Amino acid sequence: MNYHEQKAKYAYELFKKGLPFKKVYAVVEKDGKYVVLRNDNPNKKAKYQFSLSGGGVDEGEDNVTAIKREIKEELNMNVEVVRSLGNVHYSKTWSYQGKEFDIEYISEIFLTRFVSYSDNKNFGLPGEFEHGVCIEEISKEELLENVFEFKDGGIKF
Repeated sequence: MNYHEQKAKYAYELFKKGLPFKKVYAVVEKDGKYVVLRNDNPNKKAKYQFSLSGGGVDEGEDNVTAIKREIKEELNMNVEVVRSLGNVHYSKTWSYQGKEFDIEYISEIFLTRFVSYSDNKNFGLPGEFEHGVCIEEISKEELLENVFEFKDGGIKF
């Protein structure tokens, strides 16, 4: 089962239990800039070119532990959590074993600060990112104008 099939299965299990899909994302401040993911895949046009790094909260994991793990996995960085910026609520349609379903997402957004690079040599987990995703450092103005959570999601910075 590939990465996306595993996510679909996990979403379906949550859906059957009536539970939301809990996620965490981080604004990573580093030397006066903000570290984001940039989508350069010409085959996948996204509404926003930039997105925050983050992911799902594992069973038994709190949100702070989850965001530190996700940033280490995705950006190869160790961070300190400064504060929560709030939650974004939305729903998404998934398909698993021929069944379509909508699941609610609750995503907590954190302000974090770069501490050091970790010794993880990988960018994301195998299969997590499609071709054309890379790391970029942008200004606060670019962040507020070009990242969903700030432009459309209602998060204030």
